[in-house]
Amino acid sequence: MSKKKQILTIFLHIPKTGGTTLNSIFTRQYTVKEFHNHDLFDRKIIPLSELNDEHKKRINAVSGHHFYGIHEHFNKSHRYFTMLRHPVDRVLSLYYYLMENDYPGYEWMKEMTLEEFVEATPEAQNNQTTLLCGYPINPDVNTAKERIKSFDMVGITELFNESLFLLKKTFYWKNIDYRKVNITKSRLTKEELPDETIRLIEKYNDMDMEVYLYAKELLLSKVNTLSEKEKWKLQQFVEKQKNII
Repeated sequence: MSKKKQILTIFLHIPKTGGTTLNSIFTRQYTVKEFHNHDLFDRKIIPLSELNDEHKKRINAVSGHHFYGIHEHFNKSHRYFTMLRHPVDRVLSLYYYLMENDYPGYEWMKEMTLEEFVEATPEAQNNQTTLLCGYPINPDVNTAKERIKSFDMVGITELFNESLFLLKKTFYWKNIDYRKVNITKSRLTKEELPDETIRLIEKYNDMDMEVYLYAKELLLSKVNTLSEKEKWKLQQFVEKQKNII
């Protein structure tokens, strides 16, 4: 049995962090019968809470927009990974994604400005910290940092290729080539935002910013400790992806 199948691997998919692209890579490492992807299992819609014991025995990988703690549904050893993104970029991507798409339950925000959306929407307020801490735990920076330290890998969207290379090394993944998916096509960048709007987003995501910077520092440290041969392989992978995308 391969090392990746001896343990339940959980991708805590935080919305708008590049997770859809990453999930497409994660999914291909497993068969349909051992992967629970959001509410999809064995080509059927089965929410995590409705899985029976037989289902759970077969599952070796879980992915979804979950709070930390979903391992408690399984009687298996487990390990987590996730991806974090600069909070301003993540909120911008979330806002324009919901504006562009008819996403159920968010019809009410179609007439909102970005500023109104940030002030009214929990998903735009320290959501990365909240999901890391777990439900119903009140989010706090120290708990989120402890989660990050306990995870086998925490990637950074702005360092996607470096993150993916380390994920492959950590979980013994095979093919990790990719094309970006679920990209928000029409959106402002943070460089185009008024300073007061950036400050507003940062105000409602102060914990996320601290947690993001902490995770980024840890990731860069992991990259720096790669051997010279691994660094060369990483550079080759980065150059290869430039030609694919």
